Formats: sequence, structure tokens, C-alpha cells
Amino acid sequence: MTDYFGTNLPRWAMSHVDPILYLFVPVFILFPSPLTLIYAQLMLVIFSSLLVFLIAKLHLKKDLYAFLLGFAFLLNPSIGYLTATTGFHGVTAVIPFLLGAFYLFDKMYFDDSFTPKKLAAFWLLIFLTMMGKEQIALYTFLYGIFIIFLRNKDTGTLKEYLTSKTGRMGMVMSLLSLLWFCLAFFVIIPANAHYRIEGYQKFVNTIELSSSSARDVAKPNYFLNRYEEFGDSYFDILKNMVLNPRMSVGVFFGGDKIENFVRTFQPFAFLPFAYPGILVMAVPDLIINFMTTADGIGTAEITNHRISMILPVLILATIFGIKYLSSWAKKAKQQTFVCTVLCLLVAASALYTSHYYNNPVYLWMRDAIKNKVVVNVFAKSDEELINRDLKVGDVIRLSELEFKDVDCARKIVGIIPDEASISGPDSLGAHLAKRETYAIFPALYNEADYVIVDIFAKKIFTILDLDTEIITDVIENVIKDPNYELKLGCGNYFVFENVGPHDKEALLPIQERFTYPEVLDLKFFQGLRIVDLELPKTFQKGLSQKMKVVYFRGDDDTTKDGTIEDYKMFTSFVNKKTGEIYQLANLPSFALREPGGWVEGRYYIENIEVVMPDFVDNGQYFVFLGMGNNIRTRSILLGTVEVIMGKL
Repeated sequence: MTDYFGTNLPRWAMSHVDPILYLFVPVFILFPSPLTLIYAQLMLVIFSSLLVFLIAKLHLKKDLYAFLLGFAFLLNPSIGYLTATTGFHGVTAVIPFLLGAFYLFDKMYFDDSFTPKKLAAFWLLIFLTMMGKEQIALYTFLYGIFIIFLRNKDTGTLKEYLTSKTGRMGMVMSLLSLLWFCLAFFVIIPANAHYRIEGYQKFVNTIELSSSSARDVAKPNYFLNRYEEFGDSYFDILKNMVLNPRMSVGVFFGGDKIENFVRTFQPFAFLPFAYPGILVMAVPDLIINFMTTADGIGTAEITNHRISMILPVLILATIFGIKYLSSWAKKAKQQTFVCTVLCLLVAASALYTSHYYNNPVYLWMRDAIKNKVVVNVFAKSDEELINRDLKVGDVIRLSELEFKDVDCARKIVGIIPDEASISGPDSLGAHLAKRETYAIFPALYNEADYVIVDIFAKKIFTILDLDTEIITDVIENVIKDPNYELKLGCGNYFVFENVGPHDKEALLPIQERFTYPEVLDLKFFQGLRIVDLELPKTFQKGLSQKMKVVYFRGDDDTTKDGTIEDYKMFTSFVNKKTGEIYQLANLPSFALREPGGWVEGRYYIENIEVVMPDFVDNGQYFVFLGMGNNIRTRSILLGTVEVIMGKL
């Protein structure tokens, strides 16, 4: 894989050990697409609800109870996020293997039928579960302890527990799990860490960054930095968590973690706490997720894939909790009543939290039932502009620049050669996979065949806790690099191709001036005026052409619209015949020198490079300069141009 820093290395070098990926290799040979992983995971997670049904029926004896709990599991908000928004993760894909192993063992235990075939299937499911991620062995370790003491008909001394048939199985499982856990954490991950460390050092040298400026990734385990307030090593972190309980409790429930804790358990109506014997299996991941001391990680959120293996444990603890609470009732009718009420409570809680916490699958289902499914139109349009009598300088409200323009992303994916190396945003990674190198920008920004700049994407700087303003310097280097040529700008994406040395203007496309001979006087927004404008009469597809806009930054007015500080600039081309809109961010004022940093009383010359793509229709277009923030947007008409066919 290509890591965050542009290094091609073994998967294990990024401190994850998830050999479950090998299971998908034969499938991938037949269906070579990143979506193969997505669809496989989707089917596995949905299938898990059937296993929940079987386990619940085995213990609660009624189809109705089993249906309600299987439905509640499928409707859990976290399951919605896992299947709809988080992408593929090995830890999510192995959910059904743990549930399958649990069902198979309990079936064998209750039937007292430990046949060789059933035992082989059980052990296979346990091994597949452990392959999901390095820490999952702790789940099977604690499951083994559960089997020793709670799935044992020979009760008595510890020796009798351990030497019984199920006791021996539990002990072997716990020992194998502990062995695999130690192998993953203390052998495999440290042995491959040097690949990541070497790649990181190359990365910081490339962007001329001091390695001390970022979170320390030069550790045997990259993720130790998330717990750095407790220590720098496994031993120190665990020791300080135990010896400093006040700090541990403060971290576990600090910030928004209480809210995340409630969101984790509320869909199960908090019933997992009724059966600690199973709930304890989730404790390792709860500690891993809730004990992070680094800011902005969000490991405890229900939208995060790290909740994956906690969910099957919580539904199992819920089933056993319902069984245990209903057993308090002395009469059969009372037991039936308690069990029915508790199962309905869990289903209702799952439904309520799906609505309240915006389960994406639930929202889609709700809209589908109401026949209000939103259709994704191929291109944005504004048909009201077709017949309007507009003149240069008119300010109107036009569609704002999208954060992630799906249309633009699809077109970019289509023009990138299959074998090319890429430095690009994380959002396009899966779409441009199946190649040797896809680095997250700005890694390899000066080496890759194609550099895709997403002016909104700052993931790697967030991961490393770096000043996001560094990205301005990197984008400036790409723009100035004599080897890179702009091939396409669309929405928030800009594609540069490494074409080798060629004639390129050395001057940055945005310049500050103290004086400038004003030609126009178009009032735009909050003291910002357009004083000069150069707009080509025609735009030839595939050809790089420049628009020039000169601004004067006057005094800001104090109105409800706020100031210029939080606004971004973009350009819109609106087809005069169809109303279809093609937009792109103004890269110079968006990524190099934002209007918020412009000094009052000075002029700013922005040269906007436009490469009109082939998918834009020929014809006459309005050209608008837009400014927008998260709340408001406005656009000023600069003129009319014609888009024509490029050279064949």
C-alpha cells in the first residue's frame, strides 16, 4: 500500500495487522474493483443480523424476540454509518465471524454435540475473527475466559474448570489469542515500523518541515501518540492508566466522550450492563477508543469504524441481559411479559436513536418511503438565468461551490491513466486505486505523474497536528513547478500533470499592489470592488487560458452578512441556453492568499487559469465571480464568453 507519506510499504508498517484482507484476494481476482471490498463488507454486516436472530432465538426461544433484536441490530445507528460512510475496514468485516463462532459454540454446548466438523468450523471462525485487526485477539482471549467459567458444566475447583472439555477449549483459545496478540503488537508491527519511519523522514524533508513540528510517528507503533499524556511506551501507558485513576476517569469521560458513551449504549437501551460476563469482552476497545488524549481523533464516536467489534459484543450482552432479567420473574407469564417489553424497548431505542443520531441508512429509507428520494442531477443548473436580462456588474444569488462535487470527481477519475502515480486527496483514493502509488497530497507532490489538489482537503495535516497553512506553501510550489501543467480545474479539484520542463510563468497568479490604474468600478461585497477585468472572448476546450480580475480592498461594512474574512472565491460558467453550471474555485485567492488576509487600501491582481474540460457543452456562457461561506453566497456577472471545441 501507499501510506500517508507517499511510501510504498507492507500494510503492517502502518501499525495495523489485519490479514483478513487475504480472504478477499480470490474474490478480487474475479471482480477487480475497490467496490468489491465495499459490497463484501456490506453483505457480511447485513448477514450478521441473521446470526443475531439465531442467537436470540437459541436463548430467548421465540421468533418474535429474535426478530426484534435482529432488527434492532441492523437499525443501530453505528451499523448505518459502518455500511454507508466509513468504507472498508477489516475490523468491520469480521463482525459475523465472532457472532457465528458464538452461535456455533452455544449450539454445541446446549446440544452437547461437539463433533469434529462443528469444532473445525468453530475454530475457523475464531481464527478469521482474530485476523480482522491486531487487538481483536483480546476479544477472543476474554471469550475463552467466558467459556472456561460460564460454559462449563463441571463446576468446582479451578482445576476442574480448566480440565473439563469446554474448559480446555477456552484455555487453548485464550492462550492462542494471547500469543497472536503479542506476535502482532510486539513482533510484526515493530519489525515493519522502519518502512513508515523512513517514508516519514523523506516526507518532512520534501515539504521542508522539521520532524519535531509534527506528532511523533517514528515510534514502534504509530498510534501510541494518541495516548502520549500517559506515556511513550505500551508499559508506561498501561502503568499510568492504572496508577493514575483520577486522570484516567477524566480522560475517559472528558470532552464529548460522555455523549459518545451514551450514544454507544443508548441504542441497546443500556441493557448490556445487565450481563457483565459478556460486556467485559468489549472493555479493551472501549479503553482504546475512549482513552485517547490527542485532540481531533474522534475514536469514540459512533460514526467511527473503531466501534465495529464493540457492536456484536453489546448485542450479545443485550440478549443475555434480557434473558437474565426475565429469569427474575417467577411465573412463565411474567417472564414472557418482561422479555417482550425488553425486546420491544431495544427495538424502539434503535429506531429512536437512528432518527436522533441521523443514521444515514435510516434517513434514506425514510425518504424512500415518503417518495422524496433526492435524485443526483448530472450537472447543476439554474434555468431562471436563461431568459434574464443581465448586465456586467449585476450581483445575484447563484449556486455555491460544492464541498465535494461528485460530477467533477467522476470526470477526474476518468482522465487519469491506470498506471499513473498520483498525489491526491483521500476522498479519491478508492476511486483511483489498483495502482502502485496513490499518496495523500501533499506527499509526493513533486514526484507523482499527477497531482490532484483539493483545496478543502487537509487530512494529513490534521493527522500530524500540523499548521494547515503549510498547504499554501505546497500548492504554491506545485503552481510554480516548471514540470507541472494544469490539466483541469473543476469544483474544488485541480489536476496537474507532470509533463516535464516547459514554458511557465514564474510570477505567482495573485499579486499585491499599492497603486493600480482603475478601469472599472464594480462594487462587489463589503468594501471589495472590481477595478479591472480581462476576460477572453472564447474558451477553447483543453487549452489553458487566463482570466484577470483586479480587486480593491476597501473598508468592511458592519452588516449582518459579516466581513470578508470567512468568504471564499469561485468562478461559475452558466450556459445561456440550458442553464447548466460549471464551477471551479479561484485557486490563487483560495489556496495562496485568501481575501481574509488582504490589506485594506491595496489592490490585488488575480490571474485565474481555466482549462475548459471536454464535458462542458459548446455555446454561450455567463461568467460569474462568486464569494461564499457556509451560510451565504453571491455572484457578480463579469461578462459573456463562448466555449468552443478544442483541437483534435
